[in-house]
Amino acid sequence: MRISVLVLFPCLGVIGCVDSVVDRLDVVDSPGASASRDEVTDAIVGDPTFNDSHNTKVDPVTSQSIQPQYNELNNFEKKVLLDKGTERAFTGEYTDLDDKGTYVCRRCDAALYRSEHKFHSHCGWPAFDDEIDGAVTHLPDADGRRTEIICTNCGGHLGHVFVGEQMTDKNVRHCVNSVSMKFIAADKTLPKAISPNVTE
Repeated sequence: MRISVLVLFPCLGVIGCVDSVVDRLDVVDSPGASASRDEVTDAIVGDPTFNDSHNTKVDPVTSQSIQPQYNELNNFEKKVLLDKGTERAFTGEYTDLDDKGTYVCRRCDAALYRSEHKFHSHCGWPAFDDEIDGAVTHLPDADGRRTEIICTNCGGHLGHVFVGEQMTDKNVRHCVNSVSMKFIAADKTLPKAISPNVTE
């Protein structure tokens, strides 16, 4: 089966919402695709070198690795959150959502963003100009140009952050994959974040 990958650069004047296809292949859903999201990603994440290595601890007695019991992820969610992939622009379920509530990490349920942080950047991914204090960690991206953002609690990949675009008064844009998050409506109880600390 041949898979065509289309790279879009909808953010005018910005190098960046899309991960480098030189360093990694990001497989995403396409409305006209002949294979489902899981069928396509099975071909990639079925590779034995792909594994969930975030937050692994080693048992001092048995020398066996111990991992927290985070939420179960499907193959596409693993590709984005664990292998730093990117969903196709304008396909995420939260790109245009305006409802009131909180966005939590899909992997560990830690609260990341509030709806009042969200704005329409028209670049194809959910955009936020602020974060819940301490919830998001900023790291130099492997491409040497951008700043990656990850969930502070579990290390799951969220997307990238850009400064200086003058899109809001805060002059910051968190470009986040919808698949990295879950939306909890304002009238619902927030789930408890799953702790990365495992019992030895």
